[in-house]
Formats: sequence, C-alpha cells, structure tokens
Amino acid sequence: MYTEGSGAFSGQSQAEWTRPQSQASSSSAFSEHQIRPDIRLLVQNRDWVDEPLQFDYRADESPVQFFYCLSGKARISIARPDGSVVTGQVAARNYAVSYVPGAVSTCISKRKANLQVIALLVQPESLQKLMCREQGSCQQSCASSCRSCVRNLVAGVVQQAFHQEDILPLPLEMTLKQIFDCPALSALAPVFLEYKTMELLYNQLSLFDSSEEEAQKQITPAELGAAQRAYDILLHDLASPPSLLNLAKTVGLTHTRLNHIFRLLHHDTVFGVLRDKRLECARKLLEDNRKSVTEVAYECGFATPSHFSRSFLGRYGVQPKRYQSGFAASQLS
Repeated sequence: MYTEGSGAFSGQSQAEWTRPQSQASSSSAFSEHQIRPDIRLLVQNRDWVDEPLQFDYRADESPVQFFYCLSGKARISIARPDGSVVTGQVAARNYAVSYVPGAVSTCISKRKANLQVIALLVQPESLQKLMCREQGSCQQSCASSCRSCVRNLVAGVVQQAFHQEDILPLPLEMTLKQIFDCPALSALAPVFLEYKTMELLYNQLSLFDSSEEEAQKQITPAELGAAQRAYDILLHDLASPPSLLNLAKTVGLTHTRLNHIFRLLHHDTVFGVLRDKRLECARKLLEDNRKSVTEVAYECGFATPSHFSRSFLGRYGVQPKRYQSGFAASQLS
C-alpha cells in the first residue's frame, strides 16, 4: 500500500539520478541512458546487494515515472513541494506509475537481496504526442482510452499528483528482461536500448487502451492457465520441446488459439518465445565460459552452430565467440 505523511525530506537533491550511495556498489551495476531528449532510461542491475542502495533525483521538469521491479524490493519516497512525503514498496514483478510535479524522489533497496529495477522517465508532453493522434480531439480520445491515473494528464487537463501500483504484466516483463540482457560489448547496444525502451513504452501505454477491439481480445482464466502451462513446458526442455500441435493438445487449446494468446501475452508466437528463451540460455552459457560455441548451440536446441551464430548476432549484435571472449576478458579486468 502507498502511504502518505508529512515531514521534511531527508534525501539528496540532485539534478539527475545519482549512482547508488553504497561502498559495495559498482558503476557497472547502474546505468543511465538518454533515449530521446524527453525520455530517459535508468537501469539498476545487481546480483547481490551487500548494503542498502539509495539513488535520488530531482524532478524539476515533472516527468511521469514508470518504475519496474523485476527482482528484489525497492522503497520509493517522494517529497512533494508542500513538504509532505509519500512512500511505498514496489515488490518483485510489480511496477508503479507516478507523477508528482516538482518533487524529489529516492529509491532504497534492501540489503542481502538481488536487485533488478528500471525507471522510465517521460515528459507529459511526450505522452500527449504519443497517445493523441489528432490535435483538437485530445480530450475526447484520451478520456475514453486511458486509465484514470493518466487520462487527465495526457488530455492536457491540470491535475494533482498521482501514484498507482500494479502487478507486472507479462509483455512488460519480457521487454524488461531483454533490456537487462543487452550486451554492453555490442556496437549496436545504444540502438538496441532505444528500440527496447520504445517497445517498453508502447507496451505500457497499450495497457491504458480500453477500446472495444481490445475488450474482444480478453483471455479467459482457463486459457491463461493453459498458456502458462505451455510456457512452462517450453522452458522445461528448450533443446527438444514438443511440436506446436502437440503442445497445444497437451494444454487443451488449438494451435491457432495458443499462438494467438502468446501474441497477446508475449507479443510473439510460440516459436518466437522459444527462440528468445534459447538465445537467453545460450548467452548465460557463453558467459559461464565452460563450453564451446558449438556445445552451447546444440545444448540450447539450435539445429546447427551456423544457425545459432546468425540468430545470436541478430539478437545481440555480436557473434557468439566474440561475446564469450569479450565477457571473459571483462571479468578479469
């Protein structure tokens, strides 16, 4: 639950997010990316937090903050201009949306826990441009298609600060994992991050769309459970998964309906999700550096090493062998 109180704000007041305030932190765990002049991406990715981490920023320009927690737990404190302070917990696989004009925010992680959090800061004017197709029809279109927390803001109507927390949907979770997996060694990393950030923003804003067309795409609880079972089956054996027809039959759906549901949940087909999971598995095995590229290819279910190399290059922008050797060298430096 998000709580509200009064009192002075004790955090730092910085023009930008600071690096974590912890002796145990490393610069490689925190990164900030100016995706566009009005869109910033902040990434905190640590396998183990020895001490609590704190990072603050001053929101003079009043951005809308989308804060995602994939693992660990973070406490958010927001000091309003009137001196009141609001605080809340964002647990693993949850996210929060906040808009507090002229506020200072701080995020503090708990110690002895993994921490993977991402903040996406977007100026309200940018949301208006993205979500309103025709100038002059802004209030009407947004009022009918956006959730209440951003409806008036996007429509250009002055409103008070808001904060909303919710469970992290699967499409957002998939994109967040891909952002965390972005290989810093690749020359295409900036392009990849911009692409995935805009995909994250698109998926986020799509959640605010409640049009009739979207309502017709509702998935029943039984279908959602069947799709989750199919997802678990794929992950259980990446090298030799069942065919699409057998997989659909096992979970009690037709193969066309299963593919359709996967597109809604994961923004990809069953095969596309399987391919991404194989590449994710391969990347981790390459980082482990105990197996050759050929061994990794076959273990993760690729038909040939050359097919694996093409797929890995297309996903991460670097050849598997180069990625493996580069990652090993970075661990020694």
